[in-house]
Amino acid sequence: MLTEMKPIEHFKDLVGTAIKRQKVATNELAEFYLSNLLVNFILSERLNPEPLAITYIKALGEGRRIQLQQMRQLGDLSLFTSGFFSDSLKRKVVDLDYYMAMGVSSYSYVAAIHREDNAALAALFSELASKFNAFVDVLTEVSERSRLTSSRDILRIYERWLRTKSKHAERMLRDLGIEPLHVSTKTLQ
Repeated sequence: MLTEMKPIEHFKDLVGTAIKRQKVATNELAEFYLSNLLVNFILSERLNPEPLAITYIKALGEGRRIQLQQMRQLGDLSLFTSGFFSDSLKRKVVDLDYYMAMGVSSYSYVAAIHREDNAALAALFSELASKFNAFVDVLTEVSERSRLTSSRDILRIYERWLRTKSKHAERMLRDLGIEPLHVSTKTLQ
Protein backbone atom coordinates (compact mmCIF):
# COMPACT_ATOMS: atom_id res chain seq x y z
CA MET A 1 0.00 0.00 0.00
CA LEU A 2 1.41 3.37 -1.03
CA THR A 3 0.93 6.36 1.20
CA GLU A 4 0.89 9.87 -0.10
CA MET A 5 3.48 12.21 1.37
CA LYS A 6 2.93 15.92 1.10
CA PRO A 7 5.91 18.09 0.09
CA ILE A 8 5.92 19.93 3.43
CA GLU A 9 6.18 16.61 5.30
CA HIS A 10 8.93 15.41 2.99
CA PHE A 11 11.02 18.55 3.43
CA LYS A 12 10.29 18.79 7.15
CA ASP A 13 11.76 15.29 7.55
CA LEU A 14 14.82 16.13 5.44
CA VAL A 15 15.41 19.52 7.08
CA GLY A 16 14.93 18.09 10.59
CA THR A 17 17.37 15.27 9.89
CA ALA A 18 19.97 17.66 8.42
CA ILE A 19 19.64 20.04 11.39
CA LYS A 20 20.20 17.15 13.81
CA ARG A 21 23.10 15.66 11.84
CA GLN A 22 24.83 19.03 11.66
CA LYS A 23 24.01 19.93 15.27
CA VAL A 24 22.52 23.30 14.37
CA ALA A 25 20.91 24.82 17.46
CA THR A 26 17.57 26.18 16.27
CA ASN A 27 13.87 26.04 17.04
CA GLU A 28 10.78 24.57 15.39
CA LEU A 29 9.81 27.89 13.81
CA ALA A 30 13.10 28.16 11.91
CA GLU A 31 12.89 24.48 10.93
CA PHE A 32 9.36 25.00 9.62
CA TYR A 33 10.42 28.18 7.80
CA LEU A 34 13.22 26.31 5.98
CA SER A 35 10.87 23.45 5.07
CA ASN A 36 8.22 25.84 3.80
CA LEU A 37 10.82 27.80 1.84
CA LEU A 38 11.76 24.61 -0.02
CA VAL A 39 8.15 23.75 -0.77
CA ASN A 40 7.56 27.24 -2.16
CA PHE A 41 10.62 27.07 -4.42
CA ILE A 42 9.98 23.54 -5.61
CA LEU A 43 6.28 24.09 -6.34
CA SER A 44 6.50 27.51 -7.96
CA GLU A 45 8.57 29.68 -10.23
CA ARG A 46 10.11 31.92 -7.56
CA LEU A 47 13.49 32.51 -9.13
CA ASN A 48 13.86 36.17 -10.02
CA PRO A 49 15.80 36.92 -13.21
CA GLU A 50 16.68 40.39 -11.91
CA PRO A 51 20.11 40.88 -10.26
CA LEU A 52 19.95 40.73 -6.46
CA ALA A 53 21.43 44.21 -6.01
CA ILE A 54 18.75 45.77 -8.24
CA THR A 55 16.00 44.02 -6.29
CA TYR A 56 17.60 45.18 -3.03
CA ILE A 57 17.81 48.83 -4.13
CA LYS A 58 14.25 48.80 -5.50
CA ALA A 59 12.98 47.37 -2.20
CA LEU A 60 14.62 50.18 -0.24
CA GLY A 61 12.61 52.71 -2.25
CA GLU A 62 9.25 51.07 -1.47
CA GLY A 63 6.85 51.40 1.44
CA ARG A 64 7.25 49.28 4.57
CA ARG A 65 4.95 46.40 3.50
CA ILE A 66 6.61 46.02 0.09
CA GLN A 67 10.07 46.35 1.65
CA LEU A 68 9.33 43.50 4.03
CA GLN A 69 7.99 41.30 1.25
CA GLN A 70 10.84 41.98 -1.18
CA MET A 71 13.64 41.75 1.40
CA ARG A 72 12.22 38.47 2.70
CA GLN A 73 12.00 37.12 -0.85
CA LEU A 74 15.56 38.26 -1.50
CA GLY A 75 16.78 36.49 1.65
CA ASP A 76 14.83 33.36 0.67
CA LEU A 77 16.22 33.38 -2.87
CA SER A 78 19.75 33.87 -1.57
CA LEU A 79 19.39 31.02 0.95
CA PHE A 80 17.82 28.63 -1.56
CA THR A 81 20.38 29.40 -4.27
CA SER A 82 23.31 29.14 -1.84
CA GLY A 83 22.10 25.79 -0.54
CA PHE A 84 20.91 24.15 -3.74
CA PHE A 85 23.01 25.75 -6.49
CA SER A 86 26.29 26.85 -4.90
CA ASP A 87 28.32 24.88 -7.44
CA SER A 88 26.70 26.74 -10.34
CA LEU A 89 27.99 30.02 -8.87
CA LYS A 90 31.64 29.03 -9.22
CA ARG A 91 33.71 31.26 -11.44
CA LYS A 92 30.81 33.66 -12.00
CA VAL A 93 30.88 37.40 -11.53
CA VAL A 94 28.31 36.98 -8.75
CA ASP A 95 29.55 34.11 -6.59
CA LEU A 96 28.44 32.21 -3.51
CA ASP A 97 29.90 34.80 -1.11
CA TYR A 98 27.77 37.49 -2.75
CA TYR A 99 24.57 35.44 -2.41
CA MET A 100 25.37 34.65 1.20
CA ALA A 101 26.12 38.28 2.06
CA MET A 102 22.94 39.41 0.33
CA GLY A 103 20.90 36.84 2.26
CA VAL A 104 22.35 37.87 5.61
CA SER A 105 21.76 41.54 4.83
CA SER A 106 18.19 40.98 3.64
CA TYR A 107 17.16 38.86 6.62
CA SER A 108 18.82 41.34 9.01
CA TYR A 109 16.82 44.14 7.40
CA VAL A 110 13.56 42.19 7.81
CA ALA A 111 14.41 41.45 11.45
CA ALA A 112 15.11 45.13 12.14
CA ILE A 113 11.76 46.21 10.69
CA HIS A 114 9.87 43.55 12.66
CA ARG A 115 11.50 44.61 15.97
CA GLU A 116 8.94 47.42 16.09
CA ASP A 117 5.83 45.21 15.95
CA ASN A 118 6.50 41.46 16.08
CA ALA A 119 9.17 40.05 18.40
CA ALA A 120 8.68 36.44 17.20
CA LEU A 121 9.29 37.35 13.54
CA ALA A 122 12.19 39.61 14.50
CA ALA A 123 13.77 36.68 16.35
CA LEU A 124 13.18 34.30 13.42
CA PHE A 125 14.77 36.58 10.84
CA SER A 126 17.63 37.48 13.19
CA GLU A 127 18.33 33.78 13.53
CA LEU A 128 18.13 33.24 9.77
CA ALA A 129 20.67 36.04 9.34
CA SER A 130 23.04 35.01 12.12
CA LYS A 131 23.02 31.31 11.19
CA PHE A 132 22.82 31.82 7.43
CA ASN A 133 25.95 29.72 6.72
CA ALA A 134 24.68 26.88 8.90
CA PHE A 135 21.29 26.96 7.19
CA VAL A 136 23.00 26.92 3.77
CA ASP A 137 24.73 23.72 4.91
CA VAL A 138 21.37 22.29 5.99
CA LEU A 139 19.85 23.05 2.58
CA THR A 140 22.91 21.64 0.82
CA GLU A 141 22.44 18.37 2.67
CA VAL A 142 18.72 18.37 1.81
CA SER A 143 19.64 18.95 -1.82
CA GLU A 144 22.10 16.06 -1.80
CA ARG A 145 19.66 13.72 -0.05
CA SER A 146 16.97 14.72 -2.54
CA ARG A 147 19.41 13.74 -5.27
CA LEU A 148 19.17 17.18 -6.84
CA THR A 149 22.94 17.46 -6.53
CA SER A 150 25.62 14.82 -6.19
CA SER A 151 28.12 14.55 -3.38
CA ARG A 152 30.45 12.31 -5.40
CA ASP A 153 32.60 15.03 -6.88
CA ILE A 154 35.32 15.26 -4.24
CA LEU A 155 37.04 18.21 -5.87
CA ARG A 156 33.78 20.19 -5.94
CA ILE A 157 33.20 19.50 -2.24
CA TYR A 158 36.78 20.50 -1.40
CA GLU A 159 36.46 23.72 -3.42
CA ARG A 160 33.23 24.55 -1.59
CA TRP A 161 34.98 23.92 1.74
CA LEU A 162 37.90 26.16 0.71
CA ARG A 163 35.55 29.02 -0.21
CA THR A 164 33.10 28.81 2.69
CA LYS A 165 34.76 26.70 5.42
CA SER A 166 31.39 24.89 5.54
CA LYS A 167 31.19 22.40 8.39
CA HIS A 168 28.96 20.19 6.24
CA ALA A 169 31.51 20.09 3.40
CA GLU A 170 34.28 19.42 5.92
CA ARG A 171 32.31 16.51 7.39
CA MET A 172 31.66 15.12 3.89
CA LEU A 173 35.37 15.25 3.10
CA ARG A 174 36.21 13.46 6.34
CA ASP A 175 33.55 10.82 5.57
CA LEU A 176 35.37 10.30 2.26
CA GLY A 177 38.69 9.88 4.10
CA ILE A 178 40.06 13.34 3.31
CA GLU A 179 41.30 15.59 6.10
CA PRO A 180 40.87 19.26 5.08
CA LEU A 181 43.86 21.36 6.07
CA HIS A 182 43.27 24.58 7.95
CA VAL A 183 46.10 26.70 6.55
CA SER A 184 46.42 30.31 7.63
CA THR A 185 47.42 32.98 5.16
CA LYS A 186 50.51 33.67 7.31
CA THR A 187 51.74 30.12 6.63
CA LEU A 188 51.48 30.70 2.87
CA GLN A 189 53.61 33.88 2.90
